[in-house]
Amino acid sequence: MLWPIVVTFVVTLLLFVVAINLDTPEKKLNRKIEHRYTISDPQFQREMSVLMGPSIVPGNHVTGYQNGVEIFPPMLDAIRRAQKSITFETYIYWSGEVGQMFTDALVERAKTGVAVHVTIDWVGSFKMEQSLLDQMES
Repeated sequence: MLWPIVVTFVVTLLLFVVAINLDTPEKKLNRKIEHRYTISDPQFQREMSVLMGPSIVPGNHVTGYQNGVEIFPPMLDAIRRAQKSITFETYIYWSGEVGQMFTDALVERAKTGVAVHVTIDWVGSFKMEQSLLDQMES
């Protein structure tokens, strides 16, 4: 006779937790973030190293891009030129022409012996076809 009460309590608790997580408060910036350095300033490189964790190593450089039209060609070029390893992390990976281009480039590099490590966000990859993952895993 006690189990219906326990089940009702557990279900109510779970529904409450789900409801709380669905209602996210609006986040507002209370202060303007000032830009102290340009991308070309050496101090920018030092601060980015502190923010991102691993330091920006000598021989690499930082280039600012604004959208996919600017971003994807250099990313694909860097993947295609990789000789030792690729560590690719992304939050959004969709199927389509661009997704297939990245998959093809990563698979091609792996076949040549380059160590390829890919981390894709679970939610950000909802629009990704399973076939792209299958190609990368093969």
